[in-house]
Amino acid sequence: MDRNKLDLTLLYVEDEKDTREKLSEVFAHKVKTLYVAEDGVQALEIFKKHHIHIIISDYQMPNMDGNELCHRIKEINKHTYFILLTAFNDSEILIKSIDVGVDKFLRKPVQALKLFQTIDDVYTKLINNFNLERSTVCLQEAEKIANLSYWDVNLSRNELYFSKEVYELFNVKDESNYRVLSELVLSDYRDKFLDIFDNKIFTEKEINTIVAIENEENKPIYLKISAKRWKSSFCGKWHLIGIFQDITTYEVQRLKLLKKSQSDPVLKVFNKDFIINQLDNLIKSSKRYGHPIGLIFFDIDNFKGINDVHGHVIADCILLQLTQLIKKNIRQSDIFGRWGGDEFVIINSHTNPDSVIILVNKILNKINDCIWKEDIKVTISAGVAFYKAGDDVNSIVERADSKMLEAKRAGKNQINY
Repeated sequence: MDRNKLDLTLLYVEDEKDTREKLSEVFAHKVKTLYVAEDGVQALEIFKKHHIHIIISDYQMPNMDGNELCHRIKEINKHTYFILLTAFNDSEILIKSIDVGVDKFLRKPVQALKLFQTIDDVYTKLINNFNLERSTVCLQEAEKIANLSYWDVNLSRNELYFSKEVYELFNVKDESNYRVLSELVLSDYRDKFLDIFDNKIFTEKEINTIVAIENEENKPIYLKISAKRWKSSFCGKWHLIGIFQDITTYEVQRLKLLKKSQSDPVLKVFNKDFIINQLDNLIKSSKRYGHPIGLIFFDIDNFKGINDVHGHVIADCILLQLTQLIKKNIRQSDIFGRWGGDEFVIINSHTNPDSVIILVNKILNKINDCIWKEDIKVTISAGVAFYKAGDDVNSIVERADSKMLEAKRAGKNQINY
């Protein structure tokens, strides 16, 4: 089959034999499937048996003229494209043709280029309609999925509605408000969740973010929150409609890859770039909600001496042993990483200063009590800084670093804050 032919089914209707044979030969080179009828009655029977995209019909025919044929066709399928060929210029005929649904008029004698251009235009229109229809079906299927857990805001009345599936997803009673839902969001994502329903639903045209809740097995369920603002043609009011979409499988895999790219390749803890990014995000959150941030900055005392005496292999073992000890003694929500060399950072958020100091003293004691590789004596000096108004990443890091240096000057193996 000729691939240059349009994937169309065309029905050509013409009672005059010579014209019918000549144009039929031409159409056969243009479309993949061609049916030919001698009059409207025969054309209607062919149409009932086959799926026809385009009908090109003469107006003046015995038994049934073009207008009557068009009327009968449109009753069966109003989307069939009907082109009427006519030598008449009678306004009454043309008006009636419009009334019965004729899509296009072409004057006889027909110019081949104009006729082909019309067929090409119809083909493009049909393809566009098909794509639109397919998108609509996909949207309807997506809406079924979205309907499992959707929410809607009437921005005119500031009313927020959650579907019953939202309550099932969060495992709470119906009619719970978003603040009740926020209590079930993991602490690292809670500020983001509250910001959506406190602020963004009234200011943003679109929302796309990810939060996490816990399932009954205390494992995270990652939810993508998507929303779009729209104006109802029914009530004329602005709304924001959103969905909660479970993307746990995708997000777990993404976080694994992300963690790999943001971790120290030797010690398998977060690297400096990731620490800076997380600290910056926490500072922005603290500016809005007032959550405390504690930054612990420490390094190993006399680490260069360990390197020089015992070599890099033993020194790396000490670093690895230290990171494992630290990870066992901090919260899951704490951010721990390698700043560089033997310098490390722990970020504590959503906790009070006293708890941070207790944690550092606990770590110092654990290090002093630990049996290290080659019975090497290992201690650390730590500096602690707390977020205060006006801080950025550089200022709070500089304060913590300065406190650490003071601890070293004061004799090492201690904390300064």
